[in-house]
Amino acid sequence: MGKDNQPSAMEIDDPKSANSDQIVPKFSINVLQLLKSAQMQHGLRHGDYTRYRRYCTARLRRLYKSLKFTHGRGKYSKRNITESTVTDVRFLHVLLYSSERAWSHAMEKRQLPDGPNARQRIYLIGRLRKAVKWATLFSQLCAIKADSRTSLEAEAYASYMKGNLLFEQDQNWDVALMNFKSARAVYEELGKYGDLDNQVLCRERVEELEPSIRYCLHKVGQSNLQASELLNIGDMEGPALDLFKSKLEV
Repeated sequence: MGKDNQPSAMEIDDPKSANSDQIVPKFSINVLQLLKSAQMQHGLRHGDYTRYRRYCTARLRRLYKSLKFTHGRGKYSKRNITESTVTDVRFLHVLLYSSERAWSHAMEKRQLPDGPNARQRIYLIGRLRKAVKWATLFSQLCAIKADSRTSLEAEAYASYMKGNLLFEQDQNWDVALMNFKSARAVYEELGKYGDLDNQVLCRERVEELEPSIRYCLHKVGQSNLQASELLNIGDMEGPALDLFKSKLEV
């Protein structure tokens, strides 16, 4: 009877038996690389935000289906993604592509031939708010569930989206500036590590953020930048610059 109560050698040597509840896997997403690849392959190489938005919608549909995280048939039943929900990295992808879909929808409205009218602009800002909401949740859950690099990238992405919203609203230029600077600082730091492709992508994003930072400095009165110089900045290319260019056109 005494032997029956003794733990086996396998149970003693197996680290999972004692620490299985303490081992929490950290997910990893190369956020910038993932998004840049998706954007360039699905429309944004040519500034086609409608195509990219449709890609994000299709991608989300596939993610929901593969995760069996659908919202019911017939009547819509909302299901929130929380810390306890994220048992698979694909849940983080859902949040990221939800933000991208809302952002690309806003940019689609921004590109209307005569520009958005008052009603469309309200809708556009609503889409940017939604993008900020998803990006913020993505950043918060990455801080808990992902590795440090992914968490940093998610934080930079959320800061960038917040900066975009304030930039479009023409208000709180100092807060917009703080968010763009925060995103730039992260990409500058991440650009020092990883493979060459990653370093190039981070440097490109830093360069794309620079015009928005300079414009914000101009708006808060911390720059002597002239209007003609702003137009020269707009000669650069990249999805991160499209909102800035549309602001210059206005």
